[in-house]
Amino acid sequence: MDKKQLLFIEDEGYVIDRVNEILNAFPQFEVTRLKEAEAARALLEEKSFDIVITDIYLRGASGLEFSFKAREKNKDACVILITGLDNADMAAKAVREGAFDFVIRPPGLERLTNILKMVTLVRG
Repeated sequence: MDKKQLLFIEDEGYVIDRVNEILNAFPQFEVTRLKEAEAARALLEEKSFDIVITDIYLRGASGLEFSFKAREKNKDACVILITGLDNADMAAKAVREGAFDFVIRPPGLERLTNILKMVTLVRG
């Protein structure tokens, strides 16, 4: 079985560590990790991903842009946004515009496991 392509874009150290721990439990994903908005933008132009996990705000970009770009390349791309409590409204708006879901850091990061399990079941 082909591994699902997952792109993880984040520049906060503790979030990266926690999400990496969560991703380790999902051997079915081939994970690409990026910290810079420019690199993520370029990669999303050239490659299609099944799942994109991104912070809603990254220096030089927004997760909304990455959500749009990912779904431009793969209309079934599942985009999961990571946000602070203060930006939950923005994340909810992103979901209305096509993102799959969002988690609020730090406590909500644990929900990521369930979201990824659901994506795996629903999307095969």
